[in-house]
Amino acid sequence: MRKRVAFILLALCNVWLCRAVDFRAVGPSQVPANQPFQIQYIVDDKGDDIQPPSMPGFELLAGPFTSTSSSFSFINGKRTSTYQKTFTYTYLVSKPGTYTIGAATINVGGKKYRSNGLKISVVREEEEPNSRPASAREERQERARQQERPQEASIFIRTILSKTHVHEQEPLTLSYKLYFIGADNVQLAGVTKMPDFTGFLKQENDAEQPSAHVETYNGRQYNVATIYKIQLYPQHSGEITITPAQFEVVYTIPGAGQDPFGQLYGYQTHKTLKAPAVTVHVDGLPQENKPKQFSGGVGHFTMTPTISGTEVSANEPITLRLDITGNGNMKLLKTPEVNWPEGFDVYDPKVNNSYQNTDNGMTGTKSIEYLAIPREPGEYTLPPVTLSYYDSETGGYRTLSTPSYTLRIKRAQKNADGGQVSDYSQEDIKQLATDIRYIHTDEIQPAADGTAKPSSIRTGSAGWWACYLVPLLIALCVLIGMRKYIRENADLTRVRYRKANKVARKRLKSAKQLLTAGQPTAFYEEIERAAVSYLSDRLTIPTAELTKDTISELLRSRNVPEELIQETQALLSEAEFARYAPSAEQDMQTLYERTEQLINHLEEQKL
Repeated sequence: MRKRVAFILLALCNVWLCRAVDFRAVGPSQVPANQPFQIQYIVDDKGDDIQPPSMPGFELLAGPFTSTSSSFSFINGKRTSTYQKTFTYTYLVSKPGTYTIGAATINVGGKKYRSNGLKISVVREEEEPNSRPASAREERQERARQQERPQEASIFIRTILSKTHVHEQEPLTLSYKLYFIGADNVQLAGVTKMPDFTGFLKQENDAEQPSAHVETYNGRQYNVATIYKIQLYPQHSGEITITPAQFEVVYTIPGAGQDPFGQLYGYQTHKTLKAPAVTVHVDGLPQENKPKQFSGGVGHFTMTPTISGTEVSANEPITLRLDITGNGNMKLLKTPEVNWPEGFDVYDPKVNNSYQNTDNGMTGTKSIEYLAIPREPGEYTLPPVTLSYYDSETGGYRTLSTPSYTLRIKRAQKNADGGQVSDYSQEDIKQLATDIRYIHTDEIQPAADGTAKPSSIRTGSAGWWACYLVPLLIALCVLIGMRKYIRENADLTRVRYRKANKVARKRLKSAKQLLTAGQPTAFYEEIERAAVSYLSDRLTIPTAELTKDTISELLRSRNVPEELIQETQALLSEAEFARYAPSAEQDMQTLYERTEQLINHLEEQKL
């Protein structure tokens, strides 16, 4: 009986060990050019270390995204289970033709398995893939699926001006707004092209995290986010055109595909969006009634003067403060000129700006402090200080003015000890301080006790030569050190190689701060930059040419262990996925520790 049970158990083990692993590739047979599509690799066991084939002409947009599914059932007392793991890649092909894709490999239980190959026909965008006549049942099923799928994704950028008709130097705000519907996880990936804003003086706005809101445009509701905003100040009259801008966005199209079980899923893609050009009509400032002291200001301002005192003693400072408040091109306002009376020592004014950017220009206060010191007693008149600007609210010039001040300067008093008074007028100064001494030419006499006679260095003595040779030797050492430093830093590639670890540590420190602050998107970007910049510097290859295949080849050529190479690939993939899909659950602390350990292990390899 025992032999029979052992035989049955042994047979079951052999059946389990010999069970074939199903690893297959699934993809469309025909796709249009320049349209994203997906290829899936499905394995019915717990596999990892998937290696997709080389695919020239295919641009990898996203992936691999991993998903698993499992099911259990009891039929006639028997328990059955299924398990599948799917690796999804999103590609794009721009050149029409027929492409043959080789087999992928995967590691399952220490053994490698190969998938089937695929043949994909890429047709032009205007062509439709071949189709056969559909039956009435299939048409009903297709209509039902279309009703279940979300609306078609629509995403574009508008260029919006706060004003299209302004005067010279009158501020206006340019905004680029992203409109989208039928797309999830929309993120700005980068700026491809920005206008040069010729004819404008620009003021960058403080960077803000874009936040979406709902807005109706052309009778349709969109999610809207302002992705870029800048203030512009036109410098000449006429029509000024702002050229188009281009942005890269990454987003997810929900329900864009269907898996083998009939479930809809989405895929991530990217798109280049073009913001249209706009034209601004700029009127010149009127020359009629233009004040001679026009400051160049355009907007609406008020001026409040404050003087420290009108009755002071000679050599006591007088401070005149002007607070200019309002909104407009405050940064371009000229500092008003103060005509101090003769006999005053005048100092450069001190300017303190406290304003913020708004759609109507800069709003706040510009404070100017003028300092002057009267040197002679008497009665003086400080004439009014004026500020002329163009009022954009009333459409005319305005001049702001301070009152005229009468300054009474009293004579300064001498010191009680009768010594020199530093604040006396020049007519009263009889003798300067005795801080300038003549050179003593007589022989230096010893002190009274004969012990304080200064030492002297004779010409030709050791001390005399040391005074010449020691500075010369120091200069030579400094020169040699500088030449060595210049020679070592001439090779920028070598400098980046040496500083790779230091730069990576600095980025990891920044990522740690973002982790503590709870900013997942910025954290994943910093983690990815730390790993990629480190590999770029250590492998001496530009970041733009750095791909996962290139990294693997270079690491293998430098005898890096295979498990360390696989860990590098896995970490880069996870960081990239987490960066473009921040809604996915990721253990940020674990990812940070893995990145730090990976850099430490690569440092030990002495690349």
